Amino acid sequence: MKLFRKIRSGLLLEGKIGNYLKYAIGEIILVVIGILIALSINNWNEQRKENNKRQDYYHQLLDDLNRDLNFTGAIIDEFENYNQNYLKNLENYADKNITLNKLYDILIKLKITSSALTFNSSTMESLLNSGDIGLIDPVLRNKLIDLKRLQDLTIKRFDFTNEGKNQIVQNASLIMGSPQMQEKLREQSQLQALKMENNMSELILALEATHRWKYLSQKEAVERLKQIQTELREIIKITNTKVKS
Repeated sequence: MKLFRKIRSGLLLEGKIGNYLKYAIGEIILVVIGILIALSINNWNEQRKENNKRQDYYHQLLDDLNRDLNFTGAIIDEFENYNQNYLKNLENYADKNITLNKLYDILIKLKITSSALTFNSSTMESLLNSGDIGLIDPVLRNKLIDLKRLQDLTIKRFDFTNEGKNQIVQNASLIMGSPQMQEKLREQSQLQALKMENNMSELILALEATHRWKYLSQKEAVERLKQIQTELREIIKITNTKVKS
């Protein structure tokens, strides 16, 4: 810059005003070009950082989505297997000679509890909370938001219907105690004073209501989970096209 000032001063002293103006304008142009180059480099660096962050999010999303796809498939299998067993056991009611004890033994062998529904939404929540959701491709972004709404609704509905089943189980436990109580009664004569057989009809009704509620709850959940499964596969496919190797 000192060199430029000396040149300008020399031109003024020599009275070369025209050359001075041309030189000054040229110097201004060089400064502007330098500023533009610096801004371009800065913008390039910012874009590079943004692209790197975007790619990190895409990889994290793929991890979450694939885990959800595996989890959803496993839960669908679990729920459908139970529902098939439940429907198969209903055929026992057609046997006019079946005893209450036999019905109890059949119902008590069916699993009462259901696996909880949870999804890997940490990356999506991070995107929403940080405002970085804008980094994601618009089409993919909308699909991710719709998926999260569907997942949240599925969990809410399942928890609601499952709570109804749990209330029935609590009421039934007052009658039958633990699921092993019947075996204890059969093995220990002292416990026969509880006369559990007098409550057998109530026990069977409570167990049947529990399993019926569980069946309906899981049937609805399976329908929603299959929809989630379809959405997951499509979103994974789209996300893979955005990932750079």
